[in-house]
Amino acid sequence: MANIPVEPGYVRFDGGGQPILLGSYSESARKYFFPTRLRCPVSEQAVVDVDLSTAGTLYSWTFVRMPQMGSQKLDASGGYGVGQIDLPEGVRIQAVIAGRMGDWSIGMPMRLAPLPMGTDDHGNSLCGFQFVPADAQS
Repeated sequence: MANIPVEPGYVRFDGGGQPILLGSYSESARKYFFPTRLRCPVSEQAVVDVDLSTAGTLYSWTFVRMPQMGSQKLDASGGYGVGQIDLPEGVRIQAVIAGRMGDWSIGMPMRLAPLPMGTDDHGNSLCGFQFVPADAQS
């Protein structure tokens, strides 16, 4: 079955089920934004929709000691990671990061991956997105 965005407007999935972040580019401000915008928040001019990079660098991280959104159970690791990832376009994304506390270090390369959150009535995987260390196995 296919990966389907749990909420439209943030991510789409390619034919192989890999996520692609949806952003905007402002020609007048020469800046990229995430998520998509209707107008540039800097210049108030029109923007174009673009796909953003699927790899970046971990700027910062924290560990949240509570069940992940959409769950009522605390998993075996006792929580989950959240990080800020800098993309080459100059956008900083805040997202769930895969792994356990101690798996991450500031400056490490990260890549985008699907974050399964359930299934629809047709058996498709409802997904968000997360970042994983670039050298992690798929």
